[in-house]
This record gives sequence, structure tokens and C-alpha cells, in this order.
Amino acid sequence: MGILLISKDTVAPWNTKVIAPVTRGLEAWFTFDTDAARFGFNRAPYKPNGRIVGSPVAYSTHGRFKSLVNFIQTEAPDTAKVTIIAVGRSPVAVPDPIPTPDPRPVYASTFSGPSITPGIPGNSTGVTLYPGGAALLASTAARSNGSGGISVGQVSTADDPTAWGIRVLRASDTEGTLVQNITRASKVVGSAGTQRALTANKFRIGSAFSQFPGEVDISSIAIYSEALTDEEIALVAERMRTRMQRLGVTV
Repeated sequence: MGILLISKDTVAPWNTKVIAPVTRGLEAWFTFDTDAARFGFNRAPYKPNGRIVGSPVAYSTHGRFKSLVNFIQTEAPDTAKVTIIAVGRSPVAVPDPIPTPDPRPVYASTFSGPSITPGIPGNSTGVTLYPGGAALLASTAARSNGSGGISVGQVSTADDPTAWGIRVLRASDTEGTLVQNITRASKVVGSAGTQRALTANKFRIGSAFSQFPGEVDISSIAIYSEALTDEEIALVAERMRTRMQRLGVTV
């Protein structure tokens, strides 16, 4: 028999769970700072820890990840409804235009892997939250194209990738994909949703499964298997904002 200690404050000791302001569908709640050896701890109650891959670097306010090399492999699945809320930034400017190979970083992603959605064969691009360009934030959510294939469905909004911000992706079968920078008050919702084309991949934090080899700074991130409402997203963002204030960063 053991005792589960749950903290309502995400600045609590690293090995305590968190009661998030929104708990429905919560799959992952990670905070990164100070000690990289602790980066795999998932604060979401009753959810499995992540696996540290490579050597992410710890700073006093965040962790630095390099896609495809240094990241967190979670057990959070790609789902028909998904919300990602991340506090982070790109440590270097995103080039414009984007060169080949693509150097951009990633906040969280299941891109790309085999489709597990019946009737939609092939390789699914999953979902990804990442800088869309030198002045853009992008979210992608793979969907049915209505003809048995898969469309990517990228949506972008104005952003400064190098500035700290609370960045959001939301997608579901029933609504267009949302991309949002709460700190900057920029937000775009894509056209009406179609069936999500899910990938077998589990979410990576700070990395994709292919391409996008850039570095990213992340302080905290939450992944939900629900499409949170705007009001619910605001509640989670406020909790993250409070933590960042105590770390001396304004978002």
C-alpha cells in the first residue's frame, strides 16, 4: 500500500502529482527545470512516466530539447480529440524562407507513423505543434480527405518563435484545428473538421518522429485526449502562467 501525494501547485517538489485545473482527458503534465534526470516524470495522476531519450539539457527555468536526438517519449496516444498546451520558445530564430532540410523545432508531435484509423490506410502525419516560420506558429492535424486518403491540415497564426509564450493546439473530428499563442493574443481556427487520421505513434515532447531537427526550450506542457473548450484552455494557461511568474518569466 502506498500514499499518492497530489499537489495543486506545479512548483511543488518534482516527484509530486498535480491536480490540474482541468482533469478530463489529461494524459501528460510535464514540467522541466533544474535537473534533466527528472524530466521523465509525468505529473498527471495515474498516467505513466515518459522516457528520456538522449541528453536534454536542464536550465533553471526550462529544458532544452533537440528533435530526433534529445526528447521525451511519452505514452500519451494520438486521439480523435486532442489538446496540447505548451510554455516554451525557440532558442534561435526560425529562418525565412524555410530551407531544406527543414531546421524547425517541435513542441510536441506524433509526426509521422502508420495510420490506425479504419478506412484510412497509409502513413499519417498525426498532430504537431511547432513554429510555422520566422513569424508563425503552426499546428497540423491529419484528417480524412474524403476520398480514403489523408490531408495534413496545417493552420498558422502570428508569432515570435523566439519569445516565451503559452502555445496551444486543439483538434477533433467535429471542429477545425486551433492554433493559438495566448501570450501574444493570436489565434486561428481552421475550416470545419473531418475525421482524424490517427497514427500509432505516442506523443514525443520536444521532437517529431522524422524531419524537424531543431532545438526548442520547454518549461511545461500538458497533453489532453479531449478537445478542451476555450474556457478550459484559459484555466490551464493561468496555472502555467503562475508557475512561470515564480520562475521569473512572464508569459
